[in-house]
Amino acid sequence: MAEARTEAEVEFEKEERRGKKKRKANTSSGIDGDDDLGTLFGGATTGKLPRFANRITLKNISPSMKLWGVVIEVNQKDIIVSLPGGMRGFVRTEEVSDIALHGNSKDSEGSVCAEVVHVGQLVPCMVLQVDDDKKEGKAHKRVWLSLRLSRMYKGLSLDAIQDGMVLTAQVKSVEDHGYILYFGVSAFSGFMPKAGKETVKIESGQLIQCVVKGIDKTRSIIHLSSDEDLISKSIIKDLKGLSIDHLIPGMMMSARVHSVLENGVMLSFLTYFTGTADIFNLLSSFPSGNWKDDYSKNKKVNARILFVDPSTRAVGLTLNQHLLRLNVPPINVKVGEIYDKSRVLRVDKKAGLFLEIPSPTPSPGFVSIHDVSDKDVKNVEKKFREGSLTRVRVLGVRHLEGVALGTLKDSAFEGSVFTHADVKPGMVVRAKVVTVEPFGAIVQFSSGVKALCPLPHMSELDNIVKPPKKFKAGAELLFRVLGCKSKRITVTYKKSLVKSKLEVLASYADAKIGLVTHGWITKIEKHGCFVRFYNGVQGFVSRSELGLEPGIEAESVYHVGQVVKCRIVSVVPTSRKLYVSFTMSSNRVIQADTAKVGTIVSGVVERLTPATVVVSVNGFSKGSILNEQLADHHGQAAQLKNLLKPGHEFNQLLVLDTEGQNLVLSAKHSLINTANDIPSEISQMQGGAVVHGYICNIIEAGCFVRFLGHLTGFSPKDKAVDRPIEKLSDVFCVGQSVRSHVLNVNAESARVKLSLQQSMCSSPDCSFIQGYFLLDQKIAALKYSGPSTSHDWVKYFGIGSLVKGEVGAVEEYGVILNFKDHPDVVGLIEHHQLGGSTVKVGSSVKGLVVDLSDGVVNLSLKPELVGSVSKDGKKKKRHRAAVLDLELREEVNAVVEIVKDSYVVLSVPEYNHAIGFAPLMDYNSQLLPQHHYDNGQCITVVVGSIPSSDPSGRLILLPKGSAQDSNISSSKRAKKKSDYKVGSLVEAEIIDIKPLEVILKFGVNLHGRIHITEVLEEDCSEHPFSKLKIGQKVHARIVAQAEHSAKTGRNLKWELSIKPSLLKDLEESTTSEAELNHSINDIIRAYVVKVDTEWVWLTVSRKVMAHLFILDSSVEPSELKEFQQRYSVGQAVKGRIIGVNREKRLLRLKAFDNQCMLENIDDTQKTVSSIAEHTKEGDIIGGRIQRILPGVGGLVIQIGPHLHGRVHYTEIVDSWVPEPLSGIHEGQFVKCKVLAVSRQAEGSVRVDLSLRSRKLDNLTTCAPRFEKINDLCPGTEVKGYVKNVNPKGCFIMLSRMVEARIILSNLSDEYVENPQKDFSVGMLVQGRLDLAIDKCTYN
Repeated sequence: MAEARTEAEVEFEKEERRGKKKRKANTSSGIDGDDDLGTLFGGATTGKLPRFANRITLKNISPSMKLWGVVIEVNQKDIIVSLPGGMRGFVRTEEVSDIALHGNSKDSEGSVCAEVVHVGQLVPCMVLQVDDDKKEGKAHKRVWLSLRLSRMYKGLSLDAIQDGMVLTAQVKSVEDHGYILYFGVSAFSGFMPKAGKETVKIESGQLIQCVVKGIDKTRSIIHLSSDEDLISKSIIKDLKGLSIDHLIPGMMMSARVHSVLENGVMLSFLTYFTGTADIFNLLSSFPSGNWKDDYSKNKKVNARILFVDPSTRAVGLTLNQHLLRLNVPPINVKVGEIYDKSRVLRVDKKAGLFLEIPSPTPSPGFVSIHDVSDKDVKNVEKKFREGSLTRVRVLGVRHLEGVALGTLKDSAFEGSVFTHADVKPGMVVRAKVVTVEPFGAIVQFSSGVKALCPLPHMSELDNIVKPPKKFKAGAELLFRVLGCKSKRITVTYKKSLVKSKLEVLASYADAKIGLVTHGWITKIEKHGCFVRFYNGVQGFVSRSELGLEPGIEAESVYHVGQVVKCRIVSVVPTSRKLYVSFTMSSNRVIQADTAKVGTIVSGVVERLTPATVVVSVNGFSKGSILNEQLADHHGQAAQLKNLLKPGHEFNQLLVLDTEGQNLVLSAKHSLINTANDIPSEISQMQGGAVVHGYICNIIEAGCFVRFLGHLTGFSPKDKAVDRPIEKLSDVFCVGQSVRSHVLNVNAESARVKLSLQQSMCSSPDCSFIQGYFLLDQKIAALKYSGPSTSHDWVKYFGIGSLVKGEVGAVEEYGVILNFKDHPDVVGLIEHHQLGGSTVKVGSSVKGLVVDLSDGVVNLSLKPELVGSVSKDGKKKKRHRAAVLDLELREEVNAVVEIVKDSYVVLSVPEYNHAIGFAPLMDYNSQLLPQHHYDNGQCITVVVGSIPSSDPSGRLILLPKGSAQDSNISSSKRAKKKSDYKVGSLVEAEIIDIKPLEVILKFGVNLHGRIHITEVLEEDCSEHPFSKLKIGQKVHARIVAQAEHSAKTGRNLKWELSIKPSLLKDLEESTTSEAELNHSINDIIRAYVVKVDTEWVWLTVSRKVMAHLFILDSSVEPSELKEFQQRYSVGQAVKGRIIGVNREKRLLRLKAFDNQCMLENIDDTQKTVSSIAEHTKEGDIIGGRIQRILPGVGGLVIQIGPHLHGRVHYTEIVDSWVPEPLSGIHEGQFVKCKVLAVSRQAEGSVRVDLSLRSRKLDNLTTCAPRFEKINDLCPGTEVKGYVKNVNPKGCFIMLSRMVEARIILSNLSDEYVENPQKDFSVGMLVQGRLDLAIDKCTYN
């Protein structure tokens, strides 16, 4: 496609030249292709200004031009660069680098090119020459470029370099501490230190971008940084003596709008330079008709240089937001694709159309005036209006601008082949002969894609010596594609292959036993011959299958290249072995009788049509399965159809009807399972019966339901649904499986009246959801049946099993997991299933499989679900009932875990959190609004099927409303339940003990729970559940009624309490918990709910939660390091309240230790900020080193979720040591003392900290720090660290509050030649205070 793009540019230039004469009369308006676009303008902003922005084309590009480009191909011998305007340039190997490289890259087979650049990299380059590239008789211009920095930076001196300038450099060598960089000049070199965390590995020879951080003119060394954020924001400043030779493509500068041109804007920058940005390089990638309004005179913008032409002083600029951030604009379209609803943004009657192409992310597009139509369009603005929609086919892309180039020509949409990707083996295409060579003919499709017709395939004849006379340049012939590998396409002109009506065999997977197809002989041997099919598929024909008489040699009957008709007799796709036969008879006995209506048959798929699946029934009859008869579930039918291939076998098919010799079949689970009960004659219909069928037609008055044969019933509109509906087509569809209630049968008129109302036709069993899961398993088996897919993945991801995966991504809808041994399977943990856990990309997690569908495994990290599985992966069976103890029709309580489109995933807490599935729909209600469930909602369900007896191996549960059972009188149960109310004292039996609650049962089928805070009084220190056991009976008081769910109509668990005070005092139990009565500094006890990397979440009461930040849990670094190991679910934690969020009913705690005693709280200290209200001067707190500041900047310490403090360089260690930062690293936990808390002028809070252990212990001995200048007197011995050295003196830090200055003459008794070198920043010095308070003498 890159070649097609170049050719398109050349054709575009030719069309401009052809149309020049036609446009002469209209040069007064529009775009004058030759006059204004063919030359480059580089004048000043005075005098006559140009009408159009500069545009680089093949006409005006010239040597010595400097261009910005993006690498699109890296080959062994050259590099292809996409240039402004969509042009391409080529870089030979010798012009890639100034440094001698050895081609050590393994990925590119020793290519030097791959060591220097990579695909997608933005690079500045220089034009070396533009010459004609003669190819197939046509002359094309080819642009040769150079990436050598010696050409780009020729004449660049150290004086022209400034801080903040972005330069392109080549890595000369990689050293221990950084990189030596080369700029193509000998006057200076560069050094770039290694970053702490390098996102991309930098190797010797690479071209990189870096920003100047400092200039050492003495040693002629530039200090640089590879900080991407800094590089993308650096703007070149105006510098005296800056010439056009110093302007390098890619540089960013501030510019002002000087004037608006017809196709862009003119900008002034760096005082006396001007440049233009054409319409493809403006701020918005989607220019509208009023784009000029966005560019008022003198408007300030940032711009990057696109190209520089030294000869004309023309400068091209770009305002593209992606390029300003040094990112290549994204390409969201595919070349060759057709986009139907592309919106016209702007119409330029001379240039073309600007479009918005509706890809996943809208992409800008442009259609040249020459590609608008196959015919000449005189008034393009009348044919296309802004805002209208049009159909466009993408021709190519401008990689640098991120613009798709398209065509609206009708001829571009006609052919089946537009790009190489459209070519499929076996397709018949018309092509034009381009050239005829001794080895074959080069042919070209209408879209420009070329192919080779080899000499043997140019005729049916044997031993072709030269091409037939039909093959002449320009001749249009009909071909069939033999194969397409990469961009190499081969075709055949053999008539028997081109006109063949047999199925094409293009892969070993498509080779089914009995398939008859055409092939051609490639080799003949004594024991048989080899036959080639399409796309490289090869088979072998043994001698016995050649159809030869005894004594006849194969060479006498067949010849190489001969087209033969073959039948597949054996195939092993995995080993690519195929055995075929030239004899068409398979010696199979044809049965005379055919299947009858209502019988179950098997069938093998022969072929697929858009509406049906054609099958061979029992080996001798033909049958067809309509798409809607593939599945009961409306959505699964389309899924199955997309996966079916010839050769697939249906074990069970129901014969619905016969049409001549063809059988009308159904693969629906509901019809096959009830085949014996489905009537085929009206005499078999009985009033009141409910039978399975399918909708065959829908009219305004009602629905027609078909059974077997031609037996049809009718359901009037008022009997079709329970509620009034405007259109039946909104709730039913043709082919839908339904259960029909027979209302009336009239044998005389042969009319059957039916009802489809869900209230009368709901399923009494689990057949619908069972059929759904069975077919889902079948779809998954077909979808993941490739040779690279493990066959045990379904067993490995069994429902209820624990599996381990690696976090691949965290998206809005959940966490994506990858599985090492099963790469085709994707894991998904929805956010509400994380159970409070915090996961990071790359980390490993172990979760419980709660669902498996379509290659997606749903997992849960909830502690109660994961904890229900033992270490060996088997379900626990403690003192409560296991899944096997469930009985059919038993009523249980379940929790909604995941809501899918067709069903909900549930867990049954009473039965070891068994995973079950409940349908959201039934046969007749597939298109009706479904019942809404919320995640975590508790509902009552009835056991419909247990895994041991269910065909799908799942626990099927039916919502109570749809389950037609209940042997217990609802009135009695309601009467019994009404005896209980808040304050009632009940006797209950403990049936389960969880980390945070106790589950009990009482009364008749009533359940309650005791929260961990409802067991003991607050002043008790023992664990609340330490004296409780499963099976124990206790007296409890109801403190909250079971909440009634309006959605499910069921009650949840009752809230109970066994606190001694509540059992004695009835009034206390009725107090409301609605108010949050906790206050700052209160001491409370809470219990751990979950622990993640930064927070511990705790429960204070049934409705109040708390959280504890890692740095608030202790002041000891060793304990902070073991944060997660120190806490477990259910553990009691005592703490002081330091924050109250009454809206969320959430408290923030600080662990209760010696530093948190109420006696230590000084009420006289005023709160500086709500963020730091619990941090006061003198506090000893825990912290984590967030950042080590450069030089003597000190440390930034995190002391809260959103609070940081600073440690002065003199407050890191007690003693005066040469390197106080030794042993310090980012992320390290430390113990700090708060020295001061203050508010800055801008409103931020400043916290000064100290890490000195003696200051933490309030000791004043050993290495004191002078905090006040009054503490100093003449003659005092002092120590400190050098902060800075400049001509005014050497500045020393004595403490965080006091600094000293030494004039340079007092630095030493001897002359100091280089003070900056001898007294480096951070150096420890010792001295004596002189008589003057601001003078110190240091030795």
